[in-house]
Amino acid sequence: MNPLHALFLVLVGMGAGFVQRVSGFGLGIFAMMFLPHFMPSHTAAATISSIFSFVTSLYNAVRYRKDVSYKTAFPMICAAFVSIPIAVHYAVLVKARIFEILLGAVLILLSVYFLFFSKRVSIRPTVTNGILAGTLGGALNGLFSTGGPPIVLYLTNATADNATYFATIQFYFCFTNLYATATRAASGIITADILLYSAVGIVGCMAGDLVGKRVFDRLDSRKMKYVIYIAMIISGMLMLL
Repeated sequence: MNPLHALFLVLVGMGAGFVQRVSGFGLGIFAMMFLPHFMPSHTAAATISSIFSFVTSLYNAVRYRKDVSYKTAFPMICAAFVSIPIAVHYAVLVKARIFEILLGAVLILLSVYFLFFSKRVSIRPTVTNGILAGTLGGALNGLFSTGGPPIVLYLTNATADNATYFATIQFYFCFTNLYATATRAASGIITADILLYSAVGIVGCMAGDLVGKRVFDRLDSRKMKYVIYIAMIISGMLMLL
């Protein structure tokens, strides 16, 4: 790994960790805007992003464990455990160009949803809806390492306050990304190079998380999200083209 490559991984990790700490999700989305362009394969990029998310969410889940709503999280986690290995299996079979087109489309659709429709959609906080959110989130995680949006949509209605929302979604990400990483390892996707790339990027993730925590109260997160969503659209269009 050359120094420029290492710097790139640290910067991507830092941006991803910052976004995750400020908004509670988005690490995978941010990382997958950049990693597929530089990693040896699309599955390698998704694996590295999943490892980033596991380490960062583990840190926050332990730190804010008193605020976790375990009753809300477990149905989502159990559902995700079913859909993740199926999605990982199909992700391995998809050709790189097809994967790039699909990921580009997913980034555009997610950004359009959050820009224009997220405040108009409300989901009842039932166990059935939690299972549906976990199933879809697990599928997106296994395919693209971008499983956050369905979980965000559900938890914003299923949790009573911001502290519970943040802690619960970190708890969910911790277990699902650990499971997704283990599934990819069992499929032979994880190599020594991927572990090295991940270790370098995690340094950036933790730095970004620390910065995000320090500026959280002073940052206009709404404006920052708009910038990220627009960047997602641009990145998605570049992938499609």
